[in-house]
Amino acid sequence: MALFGPLKLVDSSPFIKIRPAQRHTSSLHFRKEKMKKKLITLAVALSATALVAGTTTAASAADKTLKIEMISKGFTHQFWQAVKKGAEDQAAKMNATINFVGPAAETMIDQQLQMLDDAIAKKPDAIGYAALGTTESVTHLKKAKDAGIPVYMFDTAAKCDGALGTASNCALGVAYTDSKAAGKLAADKMGAMVGGKGKVFVIGHTQTNQTGIDRRDGFVNEIKAKFPKITLLPVQYAEGGDPQKAQDVVAAVLLANKDLKGVYATNEGCSNGAAKAFQNAKLNPGKVKLIGFDSGAQQIANVKSGLESGAITQNPIGIGAKTVEALVNYVRNKTVPANLIDTGFYYYDKKNITDPKIAADLYN
Repeated sequence: MALFGPLKLVDSSPFIKIRPAQRHTSSLHFRKEKMKKKLITLAVALSATALVAGTTTAASAADKTLKIEMISKGFTHQFWQAVKKGAEDQAAKMNATINFVGPAAETMIDQQLQMLDDAIAKKPDAIGYAALGTTESVTHLKKAKDAGIPVYMFDTAAKCDGALGTASNCALGVAYTDSKAAGKLAADKMGAMVGGKGKVFVIGHTQTNQTGIDRRDGFVNEIKAKFPKITLLPVQYAEGGDPQKAQDVVAAVLLANKDLKGVYATNEGCSNGAAKAFQNAKLNPGKVKLIGFDSGAQQIANVKSGLESGAITQNPIGIGAKTVEALVNYVRNKTVPANLIDTGFYYYDKKNITDPKIAADLYN
């Protein structure tokens, strides 16, 4: 006897059945979401990589050791060695290197222009330049401008078209000494020393370079304006500041003018040559006043002994340092330097030669 009747299968499952179409749509949606997450992750990673790369590139540019070529007007006088030291010391502080060159004599314009062309061909980060040929150098400096190499001049500027600066055809500016003002100060000192009267002679170191012209004219014009009783003998020259030439010229002037009261020499070489002529003539120190320009070991010794009454010292270390500082800041930060940086000067004699602010500008 059957306890139960025939069994019937009833679809009473509590689970929801997923049709094949529904299953396909859900799987596709899942894959799309997964891909979207992967793309977002990749984009974030790429952005981070680009940011790091950009930061690294900027840091590399800032950290790069800059190469600066410096072409001087000369190399033998201690003045230029002091400029070199100032440039090298400043470069060391600012992660830069200096290649400092100059012709054997300050009369070798063609040799210096070749040095400038050679420097441009090296494609340095920047160039410092002291112009011997103030007009001849302009076309060469334009080559540097066209090559995208910034130039800052020192000691003597070329006669560029228009004002110096970023729009100039040849240079951003110049670190220099106000040579006319320095010559004027030398004249004031000389006038007082000789009592405002008598014969005074000028031995110049150049007839063509603007620095020497300004030192001469600053002195001559001040004497004429302020000391009418002083007789200025015709200016003569020892080109390039050749000490032997200066010695010969001054010796001849002393011989021809027994009543000479004073000599003004416009650079280190001329100063030392004049002092040697005084020694050979066996002049008592101070009998004929000698005012020189620059310093250096021999000139400092001459001032201390009284053979040279006094001299104008520039700030060559400052000239070198300011040139490098201007160039590095421009290359690294696009900071446009002042187009004129006056580095100053002092008159010194044996009374004030140990003054700290003056001693700092003396070089030997």
